[in-house]
Amino acid sequence: MNDPWVPRMVYGFLLAIGLLDWVRRYPLLPERMASHFGPHGEVTNWQTKEQFFMTMVVVVGVSFVAGFVVPLLIGIMPASMINLPHKQYWLAAERRKETIRYLSMKMGWFACGVLFLHLFVTSEAINANIPSHGQFAIGATFAVLFGFMVFMGIWTILLMRHFRRVPE
Repeated sequence: MNDPWVPRMVYGFLLAIGLLDWVRRYPLLPERMASHFGPHGEVTNWQTKEQFFMTMVVVVGVSFVAGFVVPLLIGIMPASMINLPHKQYWLAAERRKETIRYLSMKMGWFACGVLFLHLFVTSEAINANIPSHGQFAIGATFAVLFGFMVFMGIWTILLMRHFRRVPE
């Protein structure tokens, strides 16, 4: 699965579902929202509804830039500006396009992981602000965060392993 289009489609799907959920639940939220929660689910910060969602949009934008714009920039940068193990091999003219394609795919999956985590935590914060739902589900949030950390560990190992080896 070395196709960068797959994570782009997954990211787009996750983003569409998340945005539709935000739009659907926006009118149900109070004007002043609990926006940050402590390790036991207690509220530690408040924001207006508009500030909360603007912050969420900025975070989504950062994940998009990291996952999809940065690989484009790497693709046009000179090799001297790219920090990569064995870059003489991986960025040689005959392999550069495939290397950039691989990095685009990996960064796309990174963006999907970050977006999933962000959408989950945002959904929990929204739930905590809807009176009929209750409080922030800190246990579920820690479980998803742990899953994200496992994902990032595997992602990092696979990325490093790919570029550490140079075929003979």
